[in-house]
Amino acid sequence: MAIYHCSVKVISRATGRSAVAAAAYRSGERLTDERLGKCHDYTRKSDIEHREIMAPDRTPDWMLDRSSLWNGVEAVERRKDAQLAREVEISLPRELDAEGRRALVDSYVREQFVSQGMIADVSLHRGHSADGQEQPHAHVMLTMRDLTGEGFGKKNRDWNAAERLEGWRSAWATHANQALERAGCDERIDHRSLKDQREAARDRGDAEREEDLAREPLGKVPLSAVAMERKGTPTERGDEQRGVQARNRERRELTQQLRELSARIAETMRGIGDKAKDMAQGLRDRLGAAWGRQEQDADRGAAERIAEATAQRGGRERDTPEPGSAAKRIASRMGGKGGSDHDQAERDRERTKDKDRDRGRER
Repeated sequence: MAIYHCSVKVISRATGRSAVAAAAYRSGERLTDERLGKCHDYTRKSDIEHREIMAPDRTPDWMLDRSSLWNGVEAVERRKDAQLAREVEISLPRELDAEGRRALVDSYVREQFVSQGMIADVSLHRGHSADGQEQPHAHVMLTMRDLTGEGFGKKNRDWNAAERLEGWRSAWATHANQALERAGCDERIDHRSLKDQREAARDRGDAEREEDLAREPLGKVPLSAVAMERKGTPTERGDEQRGVQARNRERRELTQQLRELSARIAETMRGIGDKAKDMAQGLRDRLGAAWGRQEQDADRGAAERIAEATAQRGGRERDTPEPGSAAKRIASRMGGKGGSDHDQAERDRERTKDKDRDRGRER
């Protein structure tokens, strides 16, 4: 599953960092920090998939060499707390092959950074996540000064604006999703938080998407913990992430089961509704045959209303309506047309009583 990760941070001398050391590690090369006289050898790194320096057209040739570039940055920065470089770290979609990942990073870096005058030192790593699965990612080290002729000029403060950071994060999601679409993948990533995505889904009335986003975010696992996990040593942060993944899987499974159950219930109710309609039609036909005389049109209408109410109870799950006078009236008329032997005997007794009263009055 493609995941979104795009972090932007500064490599600063104030935290004891070195631009040369950082470049050596990310590229898997052996570089010497001339300012400190220290060699950084990472040639044994085996997960380097691609490395490249990307620069604007006006860049001097010496800056296209990794060692010269970052030693030049170290030389121009005089302060002991100097900001040396900006680093963008991005997770690459597992769904893309090596060539697709390389093309994706190339298009993104050229559009967002090189076109603005930055030199980008790009390294693609295969990498692994805490769960042991492959997690390809890219490190992009960026210069922070304008280019002037054969060297560096002033720091470009416009590149520090908060809106630029948000733009870089949004642009990465756009580039990655376009690459996934070209590759025929349905997966998509989003630079917004889960909360913001849920609110957007709720606003557009997408209840299913809102449910899908109701999951816990995965916490970040430090590189040290990832290294220990790869060696088979469980870590606290790794256990936390596995717990989150397990709970999210359970949520997805329960949500899917609920949707399937809801679909079966809806189908069952449609079937009940269809049967109720058939029963109601049969009742109409039988009542119509029983009451064929013209003067009983009103009773036929009452019977049809009863049949309609029966169909509505099956199709709309409504409460059973209370019996009305129409039903009593129908029962009375049915009795008037014949009725049972018990009813006939009762009527005979009533007629006998009436005759006895009449004879008593005559005497």
